[in-house]
Amino acid sequence: MRKKSTYLIVLAIIAIAVALGYILNIAIIKNIISGIIGNISSPWILGLSAACAFILTDNKYYWIMNIVCAIMAAVILQIFIYGGVVTFWPILYKTLAFLSVVYILNLAKIVITR
Repeated sequence: MRKKSTYLIVLAIIAIAVALGYILNIAIIKNIISGIIGNISSPWILGLSAACAFILTDNKYYWIMNIVCAIMAAVILQIFIYGGVVTFWPILYKTLAFLSVVYILNLAKIVITR
């Protein structure tokens, strides 16, 4: 399967899960989506995720390295920028927001170049 097809299938699965979460009123999915959307608008998340997405391009372990970068960035941002206690949910929201931006940038790169 081509990379573009894989990315679009994953995007469709995520869209279906989010739609079902809102249609069936599943609170955890709605909370996670609102947390991700709230954190995507942060310039810190946008800048760091864009930098990691482009720096790590064409790396064999691209997604593993981006996941590690996302977790590290989320913890560092939570401690030093937002000045809070490192707990599970804020770190999860920041990590998923980071990975969402990386995913969207990578999907755009694949769509544009092919």
